[in-house]
Amino acid sequence: MPLYEYRCNDCESIFDELRPIRVADSPIKCPACGSSATSRKLSLFAAGCGGNGPAVSSSCQNCSSGDCTHCRN
Repeated sequence: MPLYEYRCNDCESIFDELRPIRVADSPIKCPACGSSATSRKLSLFAAGCGGNGPAVSSSCQNCSSGDCTHCRN
């Protein structure tokens, strides 16, 4: 089950929730204030490559070379 990140539009709290894909964009209550005025955030993810540590997916340009030391942020 994927982990999604949400933001409360009322109290601006950020929280994570494990949810099935089919309900990822359905309303969910904020654990901080109980509001259902929440929205799913676009989250970045990290991926390992070449055994040299994590690389941020949006900035790693040369992982196919097997040398990702330049990708670390």
